[in-house]
Amino acid sequence: MLRKKKMPIKYILLLMTLICLILIIFTWESRSKVSPVENGIAYVVVPIQKGINVFGDWVIDKVNFVKNVNSFESMNKDLQEEVDKLRYENKILQQDKIELDRLRNLYELDKKYPSYPKIGASVIGKDVGNWYNVFELDKGTDDGLKVNMVVMAGNGLVGHIFEVGKNYAKVKSIIDDSSKVSAKILRTSDTCVVQGEKQYSGSCKVDFIEGSASVMKGDEIVTSHLSEIYPPGILIGTIKEIKENPSNLNKSAIIEPVVDFKHLEEVLVINQVWKE
Repeated sequence: MLRKKKMPIKYILLLMTLICLILIIFTWESRSKVSPVENGIAYVVVPIQKGINVFGDWVIDKVNFVKNVNSFESMNKDLQEEVDKLRYENKILQQDKIELDRLRNLYELDKKYPSYPKIGASVIGKDVGNWYNVFELDKGTDDGLKVNMVVMAGNGLVGHIFEVGKNYAKVKSIIDDSSKVSAKILRTSDTCVVQGEKQYSGSCKVDFIEGSASVMKGDEIVTSHLSEIYPPGILIGTIKEIKENPSNLNKSAIIEPVVDFKHLEEVLVINQVWKE
């Protein structure tokens, strides 16, 4: 037995629309009453039309919402890219500022000791550990460097060259355990010896200070004329702790170097040997 095929809803709506048009044409003239047939058709058609309008508005709202979401996502992506770009540029500016500050310090250091000829060099390697006890420079004999030339950075003394090749030089800093520097207290001119001590983590020990010396915290320690390697008057550091000796023959102290031995990148080398 064959089933009756149902007429699609779109055809029904089309048919009803045509009926409405025909009725409108036949009732074009003005009248005060609407026929029962028109009322019946309006009763059926108007709710459907309202439903279609509501559904159409809903669809349009959703389409607009999706468009807005896509637009916001695109704007958010653009803003994020702009933020990332600004962050990168800010990091570059910070690095440039740090480098500029280092170069300015070297320039000021060069002016502080005008009587010594100097050459700039970059640190290209160091021993294992946090501190620059022993490190390597990118200059060598081809640039006029020699063993025992003095190295400076920051506000004062770093150490001296102990090994040199054609295009490199190795430096032993004053914080190395084997380093000893003849020095003096700038305020009183009392002589002493500055030596590296591993246990003080970047600081140095000062020994052989006369027991009667009027040493104080904050006193500056500089190289003395008694040194075989270092010219006199180069700032080493300031006293931060004084150790009294019970025998009262000598005093010792701990000094804070003026050089940051954790962050060495550029140095100045005095381009002559003090005592050959």
